[in-house]
Amino acid sequence: MKDWPTISIVTPSYQHGAFLEWTLRSVILQAYPKLEYVVMDGGSTDQTLEILGRYQGSFKHWESAKDAGHADAVKRGFEHTTGEIMAFLNSDDVLAPGALEFAARYFAENPRVDFLYSHRVFITTDNTVESYWILPPHSNWAMRRWDYIPQETCFWRRSLYDAAGGMDPKAHGFGVDYDLFVRFMARAHTARVNRFLGAFRKHPESLTVRLGNVRDHPECVRVRRENGIALRHWHWIPERILHDWIVLRSRRFAASGKTLPGALAGVGYNYDRVWAGRLNAF
Repeated sequence: MKDWPTISIVTPSYQHGAFLEWTLRSVILQAYPKLEYVVMDGGSTDQTLEILGRYQGSFKHWESAKDAGHADAVKRGFEHTTGEIMAFLNSDDVLAPGALEFAARYFAENPRVDFLYSHRVFITTDNTVESYWILPPHSNWAMRRWDYIPQETCFWRRSLYDAAGGMDPKAHGFGVDYDLFVRFMARAHTARVNRFLGAFRKHPESLTVRLGNVRDHPECVRVRRENGIALRHWHWIPERILHDWIVLRSRRFAASGKTLPGALAGVGYNYDRVWAGRLNAF
């Protein structure tokens, strides 16, 4: 591309020093030519500040101070950015190599798409690939009702973020990204791309692990209510079909030996191998 768009990424962080360096390196080592990277730490008392100090030359802005929560940190972080393309990456997740270049090219080649996401890789505390989510082609009807969009793989245009009203600083839990994405889908053409753009880390302190059932979580109920999304009594049928389809396709993919960009074949390997050993090179 002759004119790369600026990509703005915010990483909200709190007490994730055990994982943070992998997250930072997965962004910085993209070597994307026009990156604005902002880290908003909530006042961590672990090794976070030491790690941030080593990489501060790669940040447009970073701070470590008490905040009003996850959504507040992301919202304020974006206020330090100007990029045409936006994303936020939590401090325990990682991007796949080439994710930023792919997003820039995809938006340039698909001007009707304002919001994109990919399949998901699940990794453990030591970066071992445990499993996958292989997702069907995007459906607004389904994805606005059930929160299956992998947040760490999402990119969107700033024009959409502004039109949707941006991040709600009062959102918490599952509502942080679900609330935003529901408003995105009401306003823009959304695409699920056939590759992996990031990896989600499963660990005991992970929000998804701690909070359990997404469907009935109060924040998800609130988001559906405020956006006029009804769950009828018969909707358990398409919900079960969607869930079982994802589980079956994901298991088949893992067992098939096939690959997609952003992952290797099978499971049980260290995700650093996808990065050719560069994530661990510190």
